[in-house]
Amino acid sequence: MFGASDEVLKLDRWSEDLKKGLELEIKDLDRQLRQMRSEAKLADSLADKLEAQKQIKALEQIRNRNRKELYEQQDRIDGQRDELIAGVEQQLKQRHSCERVFQVRWRLT
Repeated sequence: MFGASDEVLKLDRWSEDLKKGLELEIKDLDRQLRQMRSEAKLADSLADKLEAQKQIKALEQIRNRNRKELYEQQDRIDGQRDELIAGVEQQLKQRHSCERVFQVRWRLT
C-alpha cells in the first residue's frame, strides 16, 4: 500500500513540476508577445510592420502549442493517477488466506 502511495506522491510532484515549467514558458511567451506588439506599433515602414506580424504569429503558434501540450500532459497525468488508484483498489479487494503447504516435525532425544 505504501508503494502505491509513494507512486502517487511522485506522480503529483512530477505533474506539478511539469505544469509549472510549461506555465512559466507560456507566461514568458505572453510577455514576449506583448513586447513584440508594442514594437510593431512603432515600426516605420509597412514592410517592417508586416515582418513583425509574421514573427508575432509564429510566436503565438508556439504559445498555443505549449498550451495544448500543458492540457495534454494534465490529461495524461490524470489517467496515470486513475490507473494507480484502480491498482490500489484492486489490491484492497484481494483476499488473503493462509494454507498449510507442508509440515515439518522433529523430535529431540
